[in-house]
Amino acid sequence: MKLAMLVALSLFVTACTGSAYKLPVVSQSEIAQVENQIKSDKNDLKVYNRSDSNYRSRVSSISKNLQKKAKPLCDYAEYSPCRFEVKYSNENIINAYAHDNYKITVFKGFLQYLQNNDEMAALIAHEMGHHLAKHNQETQRNAETGAVVSGLVTALLLGAANANNPYYSSYQQQQNQQTIENMMNVGFEIGAISYSKEQEREADLLATYLLKHAGYNLNKAQNLMYTMAKLKGDRVEGHAALASTHPPTPERVVAWEKAIEEIKSNNTLLPYQKDGAP
Repeated sequence: MKLAMLVALSLFVTACTGSAYKLPVVSQSEIAQVENQIKSDKNDLKVYNRSDSNYRSRVSSISKNLQKKAKPLCDYAEYSPCRFEVKYSNENIINAYAHDNYKITVFKGFLQYLQNNDEMAALIAHEMGHHLAKHNQETQRNAETGAVVSGLVTALLLGAANANNPYYSSYQQQQNQQTIENMMNVGFEIGAISYSKEQEREADLLATYLLKHAGYNLNKAQNLMYTMAKLKGDRVEGHAALASTHPPTPERVVAWEKAIEEIKSNNTLLPYQKDGAP
């Protein structure tokens, strides 16, 4: 019964919101092809040993360039003010994440696996894409909804189970209250990750358009996706941090390729919305 409730909760929360843009359609055969390609690559990822000053300078320069070219997308996505504050951290953590409305943190542990500025720009643009799509707000709403729904469902189930129990005590009441609180926490966690996969793909899509506006090489930038896929399979320090915020899927590799093709034929250089072309 508990598993069924959690499944129902997850389906409810994931129905609350979705991508505002038409995400590239990806087939299972295309995903399988990329999976096989990644599995067949036995080469270790190269680590580029650079100084903190080098990384800090690159992150600053790339961020400023992306910021200058972001206004068309900010206006289109109604992201105002069009602001991104990108911070470099020298911690050896393989991660980067968008947080606190407009802030982004990029870690040295991730940057050391990226070969050039195009790949680094793809990483930063992806996190900017999360802000453009207002994913922080969506995640918070989903988490809060998940907590409320989970608490209500648990309370109803416990109430029904104890409705005709003549031995129902104050101790059992306290235990039930603790159960409700625990399930609300579970619901909050489910809500917080309920749309993570689609959010990642939406951020990827917005990133490709932003990179195009800023003049970066989309084909070179795409290598970020392969690097992430390889990192998912390697046992390296910081792997858990990356997995927790960037769900691994070859689907994103294929979708990035299709986004590049879409941009070539889209003269507006703005992503297509679900309710029609821009």
